[in-house]
Amino acid sequence: MATSSRWNGGLRREAWYVVPRDAIRIRTNDARILELADRLWDRVRPGLRSTGRTEVPIAFAIDVQGESDGARPSAALTERWGVGTDHAELSLGDHLWARIDCAAGYLIGRVSARLVTHEFSLVARLLLETPAAALLARRGYCVLHAGAVSGPVGAVVIRGAAGAGKSTLVAAAYRSGLGVLGDESVLAARSDPDDILSAVRDVTLRPDAARLLALEDAATAAGSGADAKYRLDLFPSSTPAVRRARRVATVLLGPRNGSRARLEPLAPDTFLEDFRHGAIPQEHRFGTPDHIAAHWSRSGGYRLSGAADLTGAVGLLTDLVSRPGAARPR
Repeated sequence: MATSSRWNGGLRREAWYVVPRDAIRIRTNDARILELADRLWDRVRPGLRSTGRTEVPIAFAIDVQGESDGARPSAALTERWGVGTDHAELSLGDHLWARIDCAAGYLIGRVSARLVTHEFSLVARLLLETPAAALLARRGYCVLHAGAVSGPVGAVVIRGAAGAGKSTLVAAAYRSGLGVLGDESVLAARSDPDDILSAVRDVTLRPDAARLLALEDAATAAGSGADAKYRLDLFPSSTPAVRRARRVATVLLGPRNGSRARLEPLAPDTFLEDFRHGAIPQEHRFGTPDHIAAHWSRSGGYRLSGAADLTGAVGLLTDLVSRPGAARPR
């Protein structure tokens, strides 16, 4: 690997992490990168170099540069992505750069010490969460265009086309006390589709949705003009345990308005037809999600209509994640 000499040189701190069905090795020159990773994945005990789950781990090499002292980097910094067939590059001004090689399963990146000091959630999302999701999607997991919320008995996957209200519903569930695995993408294990893992665990809302849910003060403004959004930063509450769950149901979003929220159990054929309405091209880049949908269609498949009735919709989700077999048409 082209980065091996660099790893053996300045990046002397190393830790291994176990991800269900995979492993991640991180080499860095700054212990804070490992502290961020500890919030995402379970660290393998010192002295071990194998998790017993995979022979070749995902490999991260992250170089922290410069001094931590200094002003907070400008909030106007813009993420820039370049995505190819087997690789992606990311930059954030002069403060962060990374290259993800999806075919080889590694990331090499550099980040300013000031960004790590002042924007640790952003660093975790850009250098750890997002690349890991992209690499896992080439291995044991399938990425799906869906949100997911969780409770005592498991997770409900929420799927719908762009603009169907996934993020608003997930944010409303979060405000009510449910756990969140993500609002736009989740990972499902190819060999066990009910094993759900966070891809990027955050929630991004349009300004009108943030106002509706009274979350403007709890969120950070991002973008401007037509691209203005609010991002709920969930990283401070992150632990490996809250990033994974067993699926208990899949809810497909139907018509939003016109009635109070209600759940309708779906026959497998109807579920599969409705499931396709939420498809995006990225799902098919590294293997189609058809077998995931087929598995989910056999149990726990519902259509949620009237999701504009957020109180009622959140109540239905709460039933699903709190009590086995609780879902009933309303």
